[in-house]
Amino acid sequence: MHRPGWAEVDFPVLVIQNVSKVYEMGDCQVHALKHTSLAVRAGEMIAIMGPSGSGKSTLLQIMGCLDRPTTGKVLIDGEDVSLLSDVELARTRNSKLGFIFQAFNLMPHETALHNVEVPLQYAGLGRRERRRLAEEALRAVGLGERLFHRPAELSGGQRQRVAIARAVVNKPLVILADEPTGALDVKSGIEVMGILQRLNQEGRTIVIVTHDPGIAEYASRIVRISDGRITSEELVESPKVAGERKVMVPAAGIMPGGVSMRAARRGEEFAHTPAQATYGYSVCGVCGLSNRPQAIFCRNCGTQMEFARSESYRMKPEATPQAARSIHSCSECGASNRPKARYCAYCGKYMT
Repeated sequence: MHRPGWAEVDFPVLVIQNVSKVYEMGDCQVHALKHTSLAVRAGEMIAIMGPSGSGKSTLLQIMGCLDRPTTGKVLIDGEDVSLLSDVELARTRNSKLGFIFQAFNLMPHETALHNVEVPLQYAGLGRRERRRLAEEALRAVGLGERLFHRPAELSGGQRQRVAIARAVVNKPLVILADEPTGALDVKSGIEVMGILQRLNQEGRTIVIVTHDPGIAEYASRIVRISDGRITSEELVESPKVAGERKVMVPAAGIMPGGVSMRAARRGEEFAHTPAQATYGYSVCGVCGLSNRPQAIFCRNCGTQMEFARSESYRMKPEATPQAARSIHSCSECGASNRPKARYCAYCGKYMT
């Protein structure tokens, strides 16, 4: 994927320098961040990944001027925001940063148009100009026909698109997204990631916080954090493109190089070539997200994996995991589903 402005503009627009964050909990101190440093360059799309409690949300809050560090500096566009007053911080947030939250954070009684207008109102723009820019932002995310709908009248994916329009309407330096697909179904999540990738291709700088490796694969750089410290950084030469399907794992549960799924579960080597080494997981052909090598059904959309649908796999029940011997067949189309499936993953019929 092309990294907009990577060669032309290669300077940090947001820098975290040796930042620590300590919360006082009665007599105890909780060290959420420990001497953390990170630079975000113009045009990058970065994923900050880590488990719950790793400090990734605290890092995003400090990057977004929603919280102050205990020690260290935060530089936005070369300015040390750690020294700004609360009023100055609010102005910086409104003019230089855009936010996308997992819970959308929309005003429930206002229309999509008015929700998007709010940052422009704080910026002091006139009513006519606010409306024009808000309409442009909503049309850019495919909501031109939903301008006057309230959040309760929109789907989860549409609400998140309103939130994206609100985040970009002020043309901020950096867009900060905290688990932007966490409250969405798989299809809506892919659509949202497609919009974020398109914004990145147009030159927007985007930082995404996620615990999902499948979402992190859309970014051009993956930063891993654990126990309040950045443990690794990885440049992604070919990020996953939203909507594209990946090659599926071969039939009969055999990995490239002749290694079985059982050997994969024991942690043995998958292959001896770089090309084959990428098959360390099973990829769903419907939603494109990765699963464990031994997965019978996709953990995201529930579709049965390709190798589990093969004749050779079904013909030997004694050699298959217990989950494969108790699959639930749809009475309408005959497709196999998870044992506890309520609706068929293929035809959508209610399972009896």
